[in-house]
Amino acid sequence: MARFIYGGWDDDAEIVSIPCTLDETVAAGDILRPFVGGAYGLLRKCGDTHSHAIGIAATAGNAGDTIDMLQQGKASVTFAHSISSADVGKAVYVSSTTGQATTTAPSASGSYVIHLGWLQSDDGTCLIDPKTINYNS
Repeated sequence: MARFIYGGWDDDAEIVSIPCTLDETVAAGDILRPFVGGAYGLLRKCGDTHSHAIGIAATAGNAGDTIDMLQQGKASVTFAHSISSADVGKAVYVSSTTGQATTTAPSASGSYVIHLGWLQSDDGTCLIDPKTINYNS
């Protein structure tokens, strides 16, 4: 049985999500990062030049909207490139395309390697557990 921050118990939880307010328009499946000083909210899309990814947008929304952000478990993620069944099981990273993922770790100078999780299906479903691994200087 899992206990969650903000209360509650669940015997078979598949995801951990929290409601958050957006500072820009996002699509369902976009990778999100915290943003300080936003006029409308906390979250913006994440790219590999940002140091933190904290979750995946569960639904689309506009600046000022509150949506659920998936932080752990299964999530449908937007990819910057086509994926196929040959990619299933690969590690998933934040790409240089803001808000999108890739199966290739960033290597350009000035980019962060943020491991999002693992590709579970060729439809973009991933097992999510974001972690910043490295900074490419």
